[in-house]
Amino acid sequence: MSDDLDIDKYLATEATQLQKDQEVERILSAFKLNPFDILDLSPECTEKDIKNAYRRKSLLIHPDKTKHPRAQEAFSLLKKAETELSNEKSRQFLLTIVDEAKITLINEQKIKPDPLQIKQKIKEILIEQELRRRKSLKRELEAQGLAAQKAEQIEKERKRKAEEDKLWEETREQRVNNWRDFQTKKNSNSSSKKKKKLGGEFKPPKVLAEDPTKPYIKRPTNS
Repeated sequence: MSDDLDIDKYLATEATQLQKDQEVERILSAFKLNPFDILDLSPECTEKDIKNAYRRKSLLIHPDKTKHPRAQEAFSLLKKAETELSNEKSRQFLLTIVDEAKITLINEQKIKPDPLQIKQKIKEILIEQELRRRKSLKRELEAQGLAAQKAEQIEKERKRKAEEDKLWEETREQRVNNWRDFQTKKNSNSSSKKKKKLGGEFKPPKVLAEDPTKPYIKRPTNS
C-alpha cells in the first residue's frame, strides 16, 4: 500500500510535462478496439493490474494535470478501456479473440508466435469483426428506415381516409338537399311535358269555308 502511495505522489508531483504528453500521444495512437493496448497491458493481466494501470495513467494524463490539448480525449479512451476490461463478459470476449489469434497463427506458421505477431493478429480479427458489426448495423438501420417509411405511409393513408370520411359526413346534409332539389325539379319538368302532350291530342277539327262558285247540289232524299 505504501508503494502505491509513493507512485501516486511521484506521478502527481515529479512527472514532467514531456512524460505526460508522451502518454497522451501513446493512448491516442493505440488501437482503439483493443483496451489492452490502451492500458498498455498484456492479455494475461489480472484485475489488480487493470485497476493499478488505470489509476497511474489517469493521474498522469488527467486534463487537470497536463496542458496537452487532447488530454480529455485520451482520458476518455483510458476510462472506456478500464470499463471494458473490468466487465467480466467483455473481458472474456476479448480473451476469446486472443485465443483465436494464437491458434490461427500456430496453424499458419506451425510454430509458437511471438507477442507482436499475436498483437497484430488480434488487431486484424477485431477489425474484421467491427466491419461485420457495422455492416449488420447498416442493414438493420436500412430495414428500420424502410419500416419507418412504410409506417409513415400507412399513417398518412389513415389520416387521408379519416379526412375523407369527415368531409363526407360534413357534406351529408348538403348532398341530401341537392338530391331533393333535383327530384323536385325532375318531377316538375315531367308534369309540364305531360300537360303539353295531352293538350295536343284534343285539337278541334278545322272548319272549311264553302266555295260560292260551286253550285249547290242537293242530296237525294228517300221519299
